[in-house]
Amino acid sequence: MLTEERHQLIRTRLAAEGKVLAGELASRFGVSEDTVRRDLREMAKAGQLRRVYGGAVPSAPFAAATIGQRSGHAVEAKMRLAKTAVGVLAAKQTLFIDGGTTNEAIARAIPRDIELTVATNSLGVAQALCDHPMVELIMLGGRYVRDLGTCVGGETLAAVAQLGADLFFLGSCGLDISRGVTAFDSAEAEVKRAMAANSAGIVIAVTDDKLATAAPYRVAAPDAIRHLVVERTAPAAILADFERQGAEIHFA
Repeated sequence: MLTEERHQLIRTRLAAEGKVLAGELASRFGVSEDTVRRDLREMAKAGQLRRVYGGAVPSAPFAAATIGQRSGHAVEAKMRLAKTAVGVLAAKQTLFIDGGTTNEAIARAIPRDIELTVATNSLGVAQALCDHPMVELIMLGGRYVRDLGTCVGGETLAAVAQLGADLFFLGSCGLDISRGVTAFDSAEAEVKRAMAANSAGIVIAVTDDKLATAAPYRVAAPDAIRHLVVERTAPAAILADFERQGAEIHFA
């Protein structure tokens, strides 16, 4: 079997099943695991997949997209996710909400009659909540990165360290049962990890295209997710994996 034939079959398998295992591929192709691992390395270098222990998963979408470019993607789905996500809120909670277009939709969906404290490093989230009559808004400052729409760096991390949250609405670039929650930018991932460490629970609202995908930088393990908000078309097998790790699934 030619190299490109193997690569095409790997792409097909990833699209159908959301992951591939090196051992299974080696048996199917009649080649060594070293050959399969070389295939996976080449495909990862080309951005076609993300390697994980024992195999690979699809690369998370929008690797090079700015927050402005992502703002027009799946708008209606994100609105549905947002309306469902705010259903987990309770009055007088303190929240971290970091960046991302889905999290901006969540901020806009917060009911006007609920009292909350919200700390965010996202300009878009802050703009959505700046006139909310019952939200105490805390801006987590630092170096603003225009493409991300968020503040990152030492000042942001220092501000996060001063707070503790009941829930963290975490914007996920990729979500996979083997790698957990992942992000594309190392500085943004560092802020996300700090927020996760200072929160009692994590809430993730995610469109189908981010499930069973991975970005380069790890943020949180799968068992850290308390609430996972998904579309009704989300694959049942993937959701079952997260349920076994303790996540409560909410369908938008």
